[in-house]
Amino acid sequence: MSATTLDRLLAGATGGEASPVYLVRGERALAEPLAERFAARLAEAWQTEPSRLRHPDDLPALVADLRTYSLFSPGKLVVAVETGVLADRSAAEALLAEARSALPWQGGAAELVGKARVAALRLLQVLRLFELEPGGEEPARLLARLPDALFAARGRARAKGGAQEAREAFVPLLGAALEAGLRGLGELDASLLADLLRDGLPERHALLLVESSAPDEHPVIEALARRGALVDAGRLAFERGGGVGGVGRLVAELERETGVAIRRDALAELARRTFRAPGGRGAAPGAIDVDSTERFGAEYRKLATLAGAEAIGLDLVRAQVEDRGEEDVWELLDAIGGGRGGEALARLARRLAGAEDPVSERLAVFGLVASFARQLAALPEALAATGAAAGERSYPRFKSAIAPRLQGELPGVARNPLAGLHPFRLHRVYLALGRLDRATALRLPERLLETELRLKGEGDAPGAALAELLLELAGVPAAPATRQAR
Repeated sequence: MSATTLDRLLAGATGGEASPVYLVRGERALAEPLAERFAARLAEAWQTEPSRLRHPDDLPALVADLRTYSLFSPGKLVVAVETGVLADRSAAEALLAEARSALPWQGGAAELVGKARVAALRLLQVLRLFELEPGGEEPARLLARLPDALFAARGRARAKGGAQEAREAFVPLLGAALEAGLRGLGELDASLLADLLRDGLPERHALLLVESSAPDEHPVIEALARRGALVDAGRLAFERGGGVGGVGRLVAELERETGVAIRRDALAELARRTFRAPGGRGAAPGAIDVDSTERFGAEYRKLATLAGAEAIGLDLVRAQVEDRGEEDVWELLDAIGGGRGGEALARLARRLAGAEDPVSERLAVFGLVASFARQLAALPEALAATGAAAGERSYPRFKSAIAPRLQGELPGVARNPLAGLHPFRLHRVYLALGRLDRATALRLPERLLETELRLKGEGDAPGAALAELLLELAGVPAAPATRQAR
């Protein structure tokens, strides 16, 4: 899919090759400022003023107005932000997460204003993505026809009946939306865009869409790309090692807006304290929650005001920004594998502090740690059976000479528990084994069962159980202080 640059887009729009519809897609925090710059420059060239609509729910009326000439201006330029008209089913999880922001809902149709109205529109859009006509049935019956997976909790299975409870929480909001006469946007609205591209608009009339969900496969997007009317603003994503890809673009936008720069170490800390993964199972790998992106921008603007003429520094970030970021669980496992027990405990505490449900999150982390421990317990027998050397610290040599032997067929074992594990992760387990004596490694299955029982309330100090296991896996004896980990 070919996208054009902002300069080329403007050159075409002002050079006699204007498109009736333009699309700037990508992370909202990146796409919206880019679209605003394009709209401002195009409006100046057309000698008109752009109008802005956020989450419009009546696209036919908007298009009908664009098809008529303005009585007071040479043209019309409408910027429509997050209509959702080009979204597909893969975007339903993100749309439902926005709808969830209004829960619990106890008001009626009259209270659907501001963010609550946006949440109601998003819920209606989810229904339309699954070809469910809002108003065709009772709210509870409509919601019951949506897939269970949409209502899954953040990254883990819910307890039995959880999906039904999650659905029921949306019933009052959907009822208020239907009472208010909201309808969301559906396939017929997308066909209106196709009609605009085919039939055109009066001279100096255009619709500029700003969308975070706009997949390449959509026929309207393919048509926009052929016309050179599509701009990709980029996306933010978590990278391996804790970095955030695309954050440089966002910082450039914020620096342009505020006139204040940020130092590199301060940027890393601000990103660490703000960015989180989206809730639910449908999020793409590395995806970042929209609300946390907006919080990053809001915190940057606050810090810019406090910094004055200076660049934003690390001390200012630490003093002014509450840490509500999300700890990377793989970094936690790396700390265990590297024998850094104190770091592992700190990362565990941060992971639990940022969780919506710390008890469930502790169990989820235990599941990953348990997999690590089982691999650790399997290694002594694999080393003994293959005669592979222990203690090789060089990853390239381990990967080429030792990993294939450890992950191959083992005598008397139907399925090698180490097969399929990425060599890098296997190397971490292999090095961790060097910090444990053989008896401790062989006793790990028993320790896992003991820890699981304590975590589920069948023993004393469930809050300390996981911390003690982490320290043991890191080769550090558990201390009484670990009972403070909650």
